[in-house]
Amino acid sequence: MRSIAITGVSGYLGNRLLQRLSREEEVESIIGIDLNPPRSESTKLRFYRRDIREVFTDVLKENEVDTAVHLAFAVRPTHDREGARRIDIDGARNFIDACEKAAVGTLLYLSSHTSYGPHPDNPVPLTEDSPLRPIRSFQYSWDKGEADRMFQDLMERRPELGVSIVRACSILGPEGVGSVSTGIFRSVMIRLIGYDPLVQFLHEEDLAELIVALIRGKKRGVFNAGGEGALRYKEIIAATGRPCVAVPAGMLSSLLTLSWRLRLQSESPPGGLEFIKYPIVMSTEKVRTEVGFEFLYTTRDALESYLGVLLKTPGSPPFLG
Repeated sequence: MRSIAITGVSGYLGNRLLQRLSREEEVESIIGIDLNPPRSESTKLRFYRRDIREVFTDVLKENEVDTAVHLAFAVRPTHDREGARRIDIDGARNFIDACEKAAVGTLLYLSSHTSYGPHPDNPVPLTEDSPLRPIRSFQYSWDKGEADRMFQDLMERRPELGVSIVRACSILGPEGVGSVSTGIFRSVMIRLIGYDPLVQFLHEEDLAELIVALIRGKKRGVFNAGGEGALRYKEIIAATGRPCVAVPAGMLSSLLTLSWRLRLQSESPPGGLEFIKYPIVMSTEKVRTEVGFEFLYTTRDALESYLGVLLKTPGSPPFLG
């Protein structure tokens, strides 16, 4: 991994990965692709202000990229569903096309636990062989699932490439305050009456280390990523020390549906409620046995490291997306 490209390098996770790769001696150059300027500086970084929806094969060829990581995605809820799909699906297609034309040998796609979908019959835990059942009512879940399948197709079509897919659960850590993945944390927490799902978190440091391990080893396959253990949603609420309001699921769903349709709010469509109703807890046995990777942080560790910063941040907004 001499020359590595990262799409979405200026986002929360892209910045974390940039910091980690900058410390790798064998990495000579990091090609950052994003519309926004990078958050961190690195002597190894070559930044290109490019739209992921547009062709960028020239960037990969010019820099003789041998490894590419695709992080760019529309993570914030939006009323512009087609615009988001152009980023998510067209962007993934552009990434794959650019890598193939530039003869990039190692590719990694950051997928999501939401690709499995929140369902009442989800086994605990889910394995990489569990079917993908993303939900249409929450675009991030649906698009992540569709893009995941695109990379699976690439893996089957080009067996000589080192293609890896990481299905990561919600990511927390000291640098995560303000990120979309922390959207459940509000100044007044909300829970749905009759529901208390298990929740799994992944520490930001573990994600960066896992990505490095996979691309260094040119691993092929799909790998779940999450901290050991899971917490009940009520335990998470208690850990924040913040007040909580319990509401009927049907009532809140109706309110979200109406306010979303009338564009009175852009925090979440009603489908977002499914993620605080049903569990998506993943097994990480495969990445531990096949890659030899050990997560340093448990689900509880990740939560505590995040809350240690959040609760010291004055005026934390009610919605941190």
